[in-house]
Amino acid sequence: MTIKEAAKKTGISIDNLRYYERIGLVPQVPRTQSGIRNYDEMAIHWIEFAMRFKKAGVSLEAIREYIQLALHGESTKEARREILLETKAGLEKKLHDIHATLDVINYKVDTYDKKCEPVTNELIASWKASKEEK
Repeated sequence: MTIKEAAKKTGISIDNLRYYERIGLVPQVPRTQSGIRNYDEMAIHWIEFAMRFKKAGVSLEAIREYIQLALHGESTKEARREILLETKAGLEKKLHDIHATLDVINYKVDTYDKKCEPVTNELIASWKASKEEK
């Protein structure tokens, strides 16, 4: 498929697809005899893999390192596993932090009328009074 078709399929702009290939974030895409990129299913797989990790907050450098190691085959299996374990630990921490924040927000929503709104109104009134004094 053409780069335009790949962009449509992946939701990534043509410029970003070229950039990601140029920096090694995705392996080089096969080309036709005339040099036009010809995205196959494997290329789409690598793009989707990289973008899933990118959306999870993994650095472009770590994604690129993983993909470059993968291209070197079985001998890099342990190094890739380490990257995956580090990524997993980071995501688990983020998930924990998100859950903790969600707990606070849920508490505030559940108790808003009874507790939060009066306190917020008091803070706003105090802030307005301090502005009027100046």
